Amino acid sequence: MDTILYIEASGNYTKIITKTETITIRDKISDILESLPTNGFIQVHKSFAVAIQYINKINGNRIHIQDHIIPIGKLYKANLLKILN
Repeated sequence: MDTILYIEASGNYTKIITKTETITIRDKISDILESLPTNGFIQVHKSFAVAIQYINKINGNRIHIQDHIIPIGKLYKANLLKILN
């Protein structure tokens, strides 16, 4: 769990992006989020959830994690900013 950078929904599958690999599983992003610690991960878009500890910066509606850029959905931005402040 410590190596997970972010999670991305992709059709009927979900990609778990870690520091070293990408794991694709056939499960909904909501089911995966339920099995992860709530204080470590936050959903930032209908298709993305990120590990809070790996957020490098937020630039407008984008989160930078290492060399990855993750979009922030309108519905999720207020909650994200509340948690980070």
